[in-house]
Amino acid sequence: MSEKTQKAEQETAQLELLFAYGTLQDAELQRILFGAPCRMRKAALLGWTLHVAPEGWLFIKPDPAGSVSGSLLELDAEALRAADLWEETPTLYQREKVMVRLEDGGKLPAWAYTRRTAEGVPHSGGALSLLRREDMLAALRRSVLN
Repeated sequence: MSEKTQKAEQETAQLELLFAYGTLQDAELQRILFGAPCRMRKAALLGWTLHVAPEGWLFIKPDPAGSVSGSLLELDAEALRAADLWEETPTLYQREKVMVRLEDGGKLPAWAYTRRTAEGVPHSGGALSLLRREDMLAALRRSVLN
């Protein structure tokens, strides 16, 4: 095995997979939070449903009949710590291992931010409004600059 191949395998082995279903899928947010957009693949999380908390935040909780569409992100340890801070883990969300399904039907274990016992209403998915996205990005830019 060549040195280049070994290095590539080591780098891949050091990456964490994170299932994202909300703001972490946004390339601009990734640029601000992680320094660059990260590699993403479409994925689904079966057995969970998407909800909206009274505060307006999206979250997932178990539901045997549910399915959540999202993306599988590849993050290094530093980016995963940044994502934990963004998601206010463990105060607001908990990060736990789940099994995600890829577009080709394959399955992979990944981290996901969950709120198993939170109150909220089911959400059909879709993007956040443009205004909310811009407010979110502006707030993140301010926090990074301070």
